[in-house]
Amino acid sequence: MLLRSLFVVALLLSSAGFAKAEQASVNATSNTDSCVFSTVSFATNFASGRLDDCQQTGSDSFTLHLKPENLPINPSPWYAFKVIGREAQPKPITITLMTHNGPARYSPKVSLDQQVWAPVAFSKTDQSMQFKLSASKTPIYVAAGEIINNVTYTRWLSDLEQGHIGTLGLTVENRAIPMLEHRTPNSQDWLILIGRQHPPEITGALALMHFNNLLWSDDPTVSAFRSRYNILLVPNMNPDGVHRGNWRHNRNGLDLNRDWKNRSQPETQALHTKLKAIEAEGGVIRFALDFHSTNRNVYYTMDHDYVTAKGKPLAQPQLVNNWLSSLAGRVPYKIENKPSHNQDSGVFKQYMADEFGVHSVTYEVGDDTDRAEIKVMAEAALRTLIEHL
Repeated sequence: MLLRSLFVVALLLSSAGFAKAEQASVNATSNTDSCVFSTVSFATNFASGRLDDCQQTGSDSFTLHLKPENLPINPSPWYAFKVIGREAQPKPITITLMTHNGPARYSPKVSLDQQVWAPVAFSKTDQSMQFKLSASKTPIYVAAGEIINNVTYTRWLSDLEQGHIGTLGLTVENRAIPMLEHRTPNSQDWLILIGRQHPPEITGALALMHFNNLLWSDDPTVSAFRSRYNILLVPNMNPDGVHRGNWRHNRNGLDLNRDWKNRSQPETQALHTKLKAIEAEGGVIRFALDFHSTNRNVYYTMDHDYVTAKGKPLAQPQLVNNWLSSLAGRVPYKIENKPSHNQDSGVFKQYMADEFGVHSVTYEVGDDTDRAEIKVMAEAALRTLIEHL
């Protein structure tokens, strides 16, 4: 326990230093000159902050432009900025968010501290969202979702209290990819959990956190499960994209969840190396979950009778169908099980099937799913999954 406590202290001190480095990186790379006006400024000098251009379109009206990191891209226009008034008295302003190369997707939310967030009333067209704020000298954060940045993950992992916190590998920009690894001497079975391949997908990140808050707790059921299963948790596969506020890609401009066939990127290579090392040690990967967000709650699964690229059926063919059926009977929400396969897709669930012969599920959470529902669903998903593993 003493060693664990010392390790957590060291990790938190490291987080503080990392936070300063992240902040310095933002300050060095952000260009907000076009976002400073006589009465208000819009700043992105914080981790995950992003705007691409700003215009004043009236005395109290401003249009802020959202552009992708590169093309082609899945349209997921992330934004995060601070509104800072420059006058002594608060000033009502109208903000229009204009997306490029894709429709407006994420509803605006505001916060004073990046901890507590509230929705904002807005109007919407296909490529814009408009809302009003009162700009004052107290900064107001506006973002497409709750800001969960790289330092958030480091601190969250240190609070889970179970397992070994380490580094899976390094990103394109040499950021650490954090992992939490639990090993039990009683089993060779492994559960793999990953998230945040796509930076803006905050509801999926929240689901992963709720799922793991319960998984690493002292709850008797999950404690018993941890005595039977080894667990690898990689909550943030794309630290570069998260830090930069990217719409979809890593620093090299590639979608990590289309790279699992080629594994051309250091992020996918790092996890592949780890999983093959587990296998080489005699470990048996039994199941994997990959947390994402989309326009609704849906579970993208493999066909139960899928024959892998190695010509073998999946282990426990009905595992996912049985799990999701149990989950549907446990919660008052719709459970959509959508099986499919495509060996050339490069997605994680396909890779897990073809490389390791096991089921993997893309756990998708709706962009606007109620936050209380996300927690209920994630905890029920874990409890029912334990029953079937």
